Amino acid sequence: MRLISGKERLGVWIEDNPIIIIAIAALLTLLSLHYAQQIEMQGMQTENFVGKDSPLYQAYDHLFLERFGTESIMVIVEGDDVTTPSVLKAMDRLSRHMEALPMVMGVDGISQIVVQAEEQDNGIRGIPDDQQRIDSILQSASPQIDTILPDKRHTILAIEYPLTLSETDIEEILRDAESEVRSAEFPPGIGVTVTGSAALGMAIKNEMAVSNGQLMALCGILMIIALLLVFKHVNWPLLPLPIVFLGIIWTFGIMGLVHIPMTMISMSAFPILIGIGIDYAIQLHSRIEEEISRGGSVERAVIDTVVHTAPAVLIALSITAAGFVSLLASSVPMTRDFGLLCLIGLVMCYLSALFVEVTILNLVERRRNSKGKNSSPAEARGNSSSSQDIAMGALVERAVEFSVARWKFVLVGALVLALAGTYADTMVPVDTDFKNYIPQDLPPLVQFRHLNDIFGSSDEINIIVQGDDITNPSTLRWMDDFQNYLLESRAQIYGAVSITNFIKMYNNGEIPSDSTRTRAVLDSMPEFFRDKYLDGHDTAVIDLNIGQAFRDLGPTGIDRLIKELEKDRVWFGPPPGITVVITGDMVVMTTVIDALTTGRTEMSLLGLVLIFVILLVIYRDIVKALVPVLPMLVVIGWMGGVMYIANMSYTPLTATLGALILGVGSEYSILMMERFYEELERVGDYMQAMRNTSNSIGSALVASGMTTVFGFAALMASPFVITSNFGVITVMAVIFALLTTFTVFPVLLIRLEMRRCQLRDIKLKLMESRRTPS
Repeated sequence: MRLISGKERLGVWIEDNPIIIIAIAALLTLLSLHYAQQIEMQGMQTENFVGKDSPLYQAYDHLFLERFGTESIMVIVEGDDVTTPSVLKAMDRLSRHMEALPMVMGVDGISQIVVQAEEQDNGIRGIPDDQQRIDSILQSASPQIDTILPDKRHTILAIEYPLTLSETDIEEILRDAESEVRSAEFPPGIGVTVTGSAALGMAIKNEMAVSNGQLMALCGILMIIALLLVFKHVNWPLLPLPIVFLGIIWTFGIMGLVHIPMTMISMSAFPILIGIGIDYAIQLHSRIEEEISRGGSVERAVIDTVVHTAPAVLIALSITAAGFVSLLASSVPMTRDFGLLCLIGLVMCYLSALFVEVTILNLVERRRNSKGKNSSPAEARGNSSSSQDIAMGALVERAVEFSVARWKFVLVGALVLALAGTYADTMVPVDTDFKNYIPQDLPPLVQFRHLNDIFGSSDEINIIVQGDDITNPSTLRWMDDFQNYLLESRAQIYGAVSITNFIKMYNNGEIPSDSTRTRAVLDSMPEFFRDKYLDGHDTAVIDLNIGQAFRDLGPTGIDRLIKELEKDRVWFGPPPGITVVITGDMVVMTTVIDALTTGRTEMSLLGLVLIFVILLVIYRDIVKALVPVLPMLVVIGWMGGVMYIANMSYTPLTATLGALILGVGSEYSILMMERFYEELERVGDYMQAMRNTSNSIGSALVASGMTTVFGFAALMASPFVITSNFGVITVMAVIFALLTTFTVFPVLLIRLEMRRCQLRDIKLKLMESRRTPS
């Protein structure tokens, strides 16, 4: 009695229990739709770039965010003259309404300055009707107000809130601000725009929600075209598409269940999953059709598919997954989320194909048989497809023969291009400015840049000063001297503000000589200014304005400036008992530079090692484990050159390219290698085995590559620059992976096998010579 293997038992169970499988799939789909509602849509936050458990972020969070971290919703007011009583009264109405909100720390603007001056001089809190009085107040406040009133045509109101608020709370403040602007009754001819980081973040989330749906729809359309081109010779050629979308729905459900946020990086995973996952469905579908076309029963076709094809597809999944596993080593949270999402999605697409697709085909073929219909694939279409397959196979065979015949030229050419690309890759810039990732015509981005053009940017580096008593005059004088030194010695620093600026403002331009006077001055100034730069008496902050740092300095320049500031901190030593920490959003973001430079190389190497180990465990053969990944290293080198020539930058998404190439591209080489050794065992000649392999499997590999390319191509249509650039790069990477599979890979495989055969012959001769008596 023959023992039944575990794979056969699984095949029998799938064949015998279609109703149970469909019911479970339906239940999982309903649960997934429920949990998908819990997916959190996120814009570009610091936490997306930097892990919360990193030391830099911990210092940023505890020393800066919790004590001084603030953000502002900016209200731009524009017109012929924004200092008229009617405009200032409207600004004051808006300010009072916003200040009444519990989550708003304060509102800063010229209307506040006029109101406070009027209350201090006349005891009346309000906007005077006398234009000359207003002009006098504003003139006396200059130059301090030049940043918010650069000319009489433009001014801003800054609605300040703590950075510790949740996105939901910030969006609530933003909506209130937009509503109050409409109710403030600004006079005709005055333009009012609500902008700032909060408005930009909300617009990004809304655009992501729309874009994600459009990308999925476009990907579906492209997949229909691809399936009709390469899979039309079977019955139900479009079936793999709903199957892979079912896997995507399950992925959405798990995404909501385990709280993986939807970012502009993670939304790129879904077209990739469709492009890769649909191949699993195609492979299983093809095997069932093939078994039935041979005259076998439907039951036997299902079992044979599960026994023979499902494990092979699982190996391909494992290799692809190994590439994505390497992304989990990234220090950038959203890159890790992208890798985790791809891993989950691959498994879900495989399970959907193995259980649901096989079950549907089982039911369909049973029904066809019960009605007495021919269950074989459409032969007319098959004949046409066969002729196409033969033509494509012949083309691949010629490419392989050409490469093997000129193997030195192919290897040297591939290696030279790879080395040149690797060198060029070191000159590809890194881009960590999220504003470059999003649609450049997004109205809130246009408004945000309009704000920067008029009032200047406000990128900052924050210096935390701590001690037993920061209000000690000697400490305050050191802070004042230090920030003045930085202003004079560092051209990249455009402004420096700390509590000392306001102490001097309220004390006739000088630091008090004793602590009693200092405390009296602090008590006399508005809480809004005092609390913004001083936390109790033991912690203060110096805010350094570095302008539009991303535009002017770039990530590398910012990193260099921070290192110079660290040297300045040590050289301009603080008084005894005082500690100084340089932190802030800009400082924390410098860790992303390492993640996108050395970090991406480490991820690629980790992916290489994982795939090599998996292949070594499967094949227990050093050549079989090594040959499939070597061509992918060549592709990684080429892609570095492509990115340099195309003037692209590394982002948290393109940094995943190496791992993606290894995971996706190695599959083609493995399938080619499997068939080569099968043919070699049959014919015994290396070149003939390679000819047979390329002719028989070449068309299938091209078809598989086409479906993947079509899936990735949907990314190119994204309005998000970061996603569309990634789409272009991944499409080219898949094409290059196919190209090396038909050129570099056959050369390496044949040459290494020939060398191994030579070494084996030499070893045998040595052994024989030792046994032969002299």
